[in-house]
Amino acid sequence: MTLKINTRLFSYSLLLLLLVCGSCIYSFTGTTLSPDIRTISIQNLENSTGEGPSNLTQVVTDNMKDYYRRNTNLAIVQSEGDLQLAGQIVSFTYSPAAIQREGQQDIASLNRLTLGVQIRFANVKQPEKDFERTFTIAQDFPQNVDVTQLSTAQIEQLSEQLVVDVFNKTVADW
Repeated sequence: MTLKINTRLFSYSLLLLLLVCGSCIYSFTGTTLSPDIRTISIQNLENSTGEGPSNLTQVVTDNMKDYYRRNTNLAIVQSEGDLQLAGQIVSFTYSPAAIQREGQQDIASLNRLTLGVQIRFANVKQPEKDFERTFTIAQDFPQNVDVTQLSTAQIEQLSEQLVVDVFNKTVADW
């Protein structure tokens, strides 16, 4: 009798768990997407600053697409996705981060590069999740590094945390 009750209780518990979890998809990347969301369109993030390397737009946009491709099951489409990401690069600034005095002169011992993107996000299935927001990341470089000569790999590394922040806000709902 006890075994029958325990088996029945286990069956009901399992059924309840499946019903609760059936309404969303959860992955180890922290994404929680409704099962009816299957596509995302990511437009090129234009560089409205005119600053930075000539390939900045392509590097940041490709980094964004690659991150979504690796961390979700969403198909990336040209336009009209269930999720839609668009925006622009709004800052690529280089400024002193640490000043030190050498003789009669103040010089920057560290310089800070700041990269900012303004993102417009639309969720066609759940419009209440739409937003427009600016995301910013900064990285310090020694004084002898010329930011106009940064490699593609360095720009990708700089934009990586920025992409993670956008990802978390759009599909992880953080």
